[in-house]
Amino acid sequence: MDGVIIVGGGPAGSAMGSYLSMAGIPNIILESANHPRPHVGESMVTSSTRVFKEIGFLETMEREGFIHKFGASWHAPNGKEFAIEFAEFPQQGIDQDYTYHVDRSKFDLLMLKHAEKLGSKVYQGVHVKNILFEGDQAVGVRVKIADVETEMFAPVIVDATGRGTLIGNQLKTKKKDTYFNQYAVHAWFENVQRGNGHTADFIHIYFLEVERGWVWQIPITDEITSMGVVADKNVLRGDHADIESFFYKHLSTNPDLVSAMADARRINEFKTEGDYSYSLEKFVGNGFLCIGDAARFVDPIFSSGVSVALYSAKYASMEIKRAFELKDFSAEIFQPYEDKVRSGVSVWYEFIRLYYKLLPLFTHFIQSKKHRLEVLRLLQGEVYERGEVPVLDAMRQYIKAVEASDSHILKDRLTGVPID
Repeated sequence: MDGVIIVGGGPAGSAMGSYLSMAGIPNIILESANHPRPHVGESMVTSSTRVFKEIGFLETMEREGFIHKFGASWHAPNGKEFAIEFAEFPQQGIDQDYTYHVDRSKFDLLMLKHAEKLGSKVYQGVHVKNILFEGDQAVGVRVKIADVETEMFAPVIVDATGRGTLIGNQLKTKKKDTYFNQYAVHAWFENVQRGNGHTADFIHIYFLEVERGWVWQIPITDEITSMGVVADKNVLRGDHADIESFFYKHLSTNPDLVSAMADARRINEFKTEGDYSYSLEKFVGNGFLCIGDAARFVDPIFSSGVSVALYSAKYASMEIKRAFELKDFSAEIFQPYEDKVRSGVSVWYEFIRLYYKLLPLFTHFIQSKKHRLEVLRLLQGEVYERGEVPVLDAMRQYIKAVEASDSHILKDRLTGVPID
């Protein structure tokens, strides 16, 4: 075909299909699963709204009744709560002071159907075995449909396979992050006490007194809440516990969590996630681009995953459009996309790295008049096309000051290895 083959029908692939169709570029989406499919990652950041608006999907988000997310709240082990609201910092191009919590199986299907409505040809239940190359130029894909294998060709291949990282695995360019080694156990519950008044539909994050330990609380519907316990994988190994025991043991260590879960009833099976962070050495090559989790995955504590998927699709589609205008599908043409997304995700990465070092001490920056709005901008997903981010340097200096003094009253509150 004289267009684009997109491998993967998650938010990244669907957003890519939408942008390309709007630009008049033919595209097909090949999705190995049959939607709806279960998927973790149920909370959004507000910058995602900008993309929803651009591709005409915002009306669907409202019509489908996804829960509105107006802010975030942190719960320290001593029972103190610290909240922040998105309305404190209006964002350019966004006319609402909230984002969404979603059931990903429903959300992903709606995104895929939206891309199809705009013009993408969508094929579900089609397994892409590998990318076809002529020399170092990607030229197509080999697919398996039922028991039949066939080949499809296009001048541009987009890898949107998520954590399956088709191209990264095929070319052996995927590199596991050496800093993060997180592990999560999660499930859905009814009868969770979500909070008081206007914070009830916030995302709630509870600090745990273990290595990089925290719990998420995300409302999925009016009745169902997603709860997930996250810690360094070594904590689970040290506990010698099954996943259910691990989950409930750590839930019991934060008083606000104990209250929230007092009457909770689990409604599905526990699931696990691990090996959180990695990056590909290159996001682009001759004839191909990798977007979303297929290019880079960062610990999801700030719900950045869908936002990165959407914005990488947006920026990649801009370079693909230019490539078709120039009839040049080289890596050099696609490189500006990689530079922009890599820079933005590096801001997320550094923010999360410093956050994990601070954990409960992070509330210092939430309460700070000097840094509060800068923290909020990051939490809203405003990470692209930025130079230095002052609050990150402030976080580094704060950590170094505490680490430099053996007698500092807060030193035992820092976690993990020293910040270089």
